[in-house]
Amino acid sequence: MVSTAALLASGCGGTDEPGPAGETNACSALQGKTFGEGTVEAAETVEAADGGGATCRVTGLIRTSLRFEAHLPEQWNKKLVFGGGGGFDGFIYPVLYSPSANSGGYVRVFSNGGHEADPEAAAGDASFALNNPEAREDFAYRSSHRTLEVVKQIVQTHYGEAPARSYFEGCSNGGREALMQAVHYPEDYDGIVSRAPAYDFTHLIMAFVNNARHTHWTPGGALDAAALKTLTDAVLAECDALDGLEDGTVSDVSACTFDPETLRCAAGGNGEGCLTDAQVETVSAVYGPTMIGSRDVYPGWGPGGESDPVGWAFWLGTNAEEPSFQLALAEGLVKYWLLEDPAYEVASFVPEEHEARIDAAAAQLDAAPDLGAYFSRGGKLVMAHGTTDWAISYKSSIDYFDAVAGAVGGAASRDASMEFFLQPGVQHCGGGSGADTDDLLAAVDAWVEKEQLPSAQGLVAEKIAESGEVTMRRPLCKYPAFPRYDGSGDPNAAESFTCVDP
Repeated sequence: MVSTAALLASGCGGTDEPGPAGETNACSALQGKTFGEGTVEAAETVEAADGGGATCRVTGLIRTSLRFEAHLPEQWNKKLVFGGGGGFDGFIYPVLYSPSANSGGYVRVFSNGGHEADPEAAAGDASFALNNPEAREDFAYRSSHRTLEVVKQIVQTHYGEAPARSYFEGCSNGGREALMQAVHYPEDYDGIVSRAPAYDFTHLIMAFVNNARHTHWTPGGALDAAALKTLTDAVLAECDALDGLEDGTVSDVSACTFDPETLRCAAGGNGEGCLTDAQVETVSAVYGPTMIGSRDVYPGWGPGGESDPVGWAFWLGTNAEEPSFQLALAEGLVKYWLLEDPAYEVASFVPEEHEARIDAAAAQLDAAPDLGAYFSRGGKLVMAHGTTDWAISYKSSIDYFDAVAGAVGGAASRDASMEFFLQPGVQHCGGGSGADTDDLLAAVDAWVEKEQLPSAQGLVAEKIAESGEVTMRRPLCKYPAFPRYDGSGDPNAAESFTCVDP
């Protein structure tokens, strides 16, 4: 074993020579070292609260504003997983969604996306983009690659060997970042899990502008809590039982054709148990596509889960005065990226007047569907999306999945390297009435190492209470299939459901 003293004696100015393969060098010896463009600012050993073994927690800086964090476990499985960020990034968000990613065996890596922001405001804080092409490029696609290059050198020094496998898992903007890695750096990752990806980032935010036009800038257009309950109850009454079970979740989303017009108040109605004219227009706009001129740029949201916690009220707001996450993100992109005018009133923004700027932003920010280079070198990709996600529409992921087939030579070529799962009743990255916990990282790892398609692994999603009790289990069905109740058996057991095509 290489001694700590020998490592410290090597100095702090350059990268250590790696120790013998399979040996772990001291955590503290990493502090102050440089690795390519990165410098380790702190390295400390952290004992696991559950007794699962110690971890070397490394934090550092790449160039001037790209911060990273890496967790190097004492009991290493020889693999690395990079966790994506969220919103406009700007801070370290050390969250991974697959249980196996948090089991203690993986080197776990996170970054701030290339810039720093207040964690309380970062979801809507796009001020970093103002007159800053370097930060824009880092946020768009480059920061994860830069971080990975540095962390792989740290791993080599710490363990004496490089990772045998590298994976990426992210949700929301982290899901977009996952896809951008496959597009721009197809050699970086063996497997990728992209959850609820904001892959069409620019046009998604144009949909946010469209929604805000109804919920914030049209008198009477917002839906309060009572109106949202009226809407949700009507959707469930029409669509809940389409999967053979009334359980508060719409599982057969393709068959749910709910029309908000059915809730329009009769003449003189005041909105009690019905929706006013302005509210019906709002729901129709949110459900429907967003247009820029004659172009359909975003597919709209599907009915279901409107009154869920962290649902419509959180993302779109319940009155014109209160802030909402969609509006905050819209203001960020329009003011700081598209128009570069922090004083601009976004309520006056007309997308048709700025199509060239929107298209230029999309070329940099949005993930293209051509994953041919990633697939050709053996990369595997799993995508998943909750059907009651009021931040990013699951329909947009369907569009991307279809577009990939067109870009790589057909569905058969796509399906050899990519699978897609809808998660009924699941909100944005988790929550909702559906089973929202699943281990897609383990599934993609088995696909990479054992050539087992995730859809052939019998994947099951769970709903876990705060107490830790599993309250519901559902089969995770490969798109376009959904879990249909068999008509008998425990409705909370996965064995009582069968994945069927619509």
